[in-house]
Amino acid sequence: MFLYEHEGGAYLNVTNRCPVACAFCVKTDWGRQFRGSDLDLKGREPSLEDVLIALNERLHRSPPPKEFVFCGFGEPTFRLDVIEAVGRWARESGRKIPVRLNTVGLGNLIHSRDIVPDLARGVDAVSVSLNTGDPEQWMVIHRPAPAYRAGGFAAAREFARLCAVGGLRTRVTAVERSDVDLGPLRAYAASIGAEFLARPALG
Repeated sequence: MFLYEHEGGAYLNVTNRCPVACAFCVKTDWGRQFRGSDLDLKGREPSLEDVLIALNERLHRSPPPKEFVFCGFGEPTFRLDVIEAVGRWARESGRKIPVRLNTVGLGNLIHSRDIVPDLARGVDAVSVSLNTGDPEQWMVIHRPAPAYRAGGFAAAREFARLCAVGGLRTRVTAVERSDVDLGPLRAYAASIGAEFLARPALG
């Protein structure tokens, strides 16, 4: 399933690929299920056409979604083209439904360039899951794939900063853990003009 509902939003699970294996992620324990939705794409990522057809069908049902959110059991920025195209479609539809991206912040490393200008063409808000202000602890919590270990923490922080200065409503988030001091992360969010949210672990 690539389109599911959560808290009034229409959520888009466009990939199961992910550059990290976060310690708090429930996708393995939950068998890629999320509150009754099967988010296992079984190796077939939806095409842009698939996504737009599903969203158009969703808009014909009431109540309308309060937002479109790229979020699932994978890192959405692997599908940058889909994010940008859906964002443009949402703006051109005239329905004024905002588009949000939930990400671990490694999109610039994935694409080897700054993707924030691409996102700004269609995305209104970005939520970056940083989880700690300590680079060594980031490695333990996020468990990144080898290609993202050396520069991952710095890249994720810089991605959040670029989103904020690029005019996107930016939120830095952290899953609440007893071993993490959220003070430095909260301070970093404030320093770049981003919001901060501590969220409970799923369970």
